[in-house]
Amino acid sequence: ANLQTLNLYSNTLTGTIPSQLGQLANLQTLDLHNNQLTGTIPSQLGQLANLQTLNLYSNTLTGTIPSELGRLSRLRQLYLGGNTRISGCVPYSLYSRSTLMSDTVSMLSLQACPSPTPMPTQRPPSTGGGGGGGGGGGSTPRPRCTNGTVVANPTDNAALVQDCVQLLTIKATLEGRISTSMRLNWSEDSSIDTWEGVTIGTSPQRVVSLELQISGKTLEGSIPSTLSRLTGLQTLNLSNNELSGRIPVGLRALANLQVLDFSNNRLSGSMPTDLGSIASLQTLHLANNSLTGSIPTTLVDLSDLRSLSLAGNRLSGCIPNALARVAQNDLSAIELPFCDPVTPTATPTVTPTATATPLAPVGRPIFLPLVRQ
Repeated sequence: ANLQTLNLYSNTLTGTIPSQLGQLANLQTLDLHNNQLTGTIPSQLGQLANLQTLNLYSNTLTGTIPSELGRLSRLRQLYLGGNTRISGCVPYSLYSRSTLMSDTVSMLSLQACPSPTPMPTQRPPSTGGGGGGGGGGGSTPRPRCTNGTVVANPTDNAALVQDCVQLLTIKATLEGRISTSMRLNWSEDSSIDTWEGVTIGTSPQRVVSLELQISGKTLEGSIPSTLSRLTGLQTLNLSNNELSGRIPVGLRALANLQVLDFSNNRLSGSMPTDLGSIASLQTLHLANNSLTGSIPTTLVDLSDLRSLSLAGNRLSGCIPNALARVAQNDLSAIELPFCDPVTPTATPTVTPTATATPLAPVGRPIFLPLVRQ
């Protein structure tokens, strides 16, 4: 009952979402994305009064969006995209919160359900004159990434639409407080394949590379945890910027990632242990930051790792011995000992004798007869 975070994403889970989850009164984050869940979204989730993040993206859910979710006044992130069999309309109480619903509106192309009664905080429809921008409180948000400009044929490229939504969502976090002239050119008014640092792959179309070393532009923000939703990434290179904060937990969801380079920034905190779960990783560069703590032993599980760079941080503890096998590494520049500094010695040769002296039982000393010269 005291559970606040439940993350079960990217685990190939099947079956339906249990309605009993609605009894977790203190739950703030429920993340079940990238599984194989079926059935409808339980209306009981609308009882989670403290819920701030609900991520059900990329499952096989059906039915309509429960109106009960509109009661979740603390909800800040709602991801339902990638469930192409969700139908009906978006409850008006959710649709009117445009920033909350941008993902679902873009991915599912759903319209708002009719408002049951006029909301007292909104202006009535204008009957003429003075409309100006025409936005008012009752304007409906323009779907992001589905306007045919950013992504060609958005209906046929749903995964790329979702990648587009994620990039536009994290843009401000990466940029930080840099001047307007130095901001990334990512926009709903231009094709995603013209966006700086973004490379699109084929079959299916996905963002496969994000390399943000852009001449004349230095990112000053932080690394958002939602990067883990760009599950088609093979290269993630944010090096040579001034990014600060921690390396986010959850990057293990990037199952196709081969290159991870965050070197030459201002990152702090410890290295997440789940970096050792990115089985396809070949390059891991985190040098020249302000990382602290020990080197995770889980990194030795990266059997495909070919290049490792960790120097220039404030690491402590010892270096796992197995990392010395990585073909290109800078371990010699890290002033730490190996965890098990064994010096190889020659194996003694035992010459059989006619009468062997029996070994003593384990735990007892062995007494050998003296041989007089």
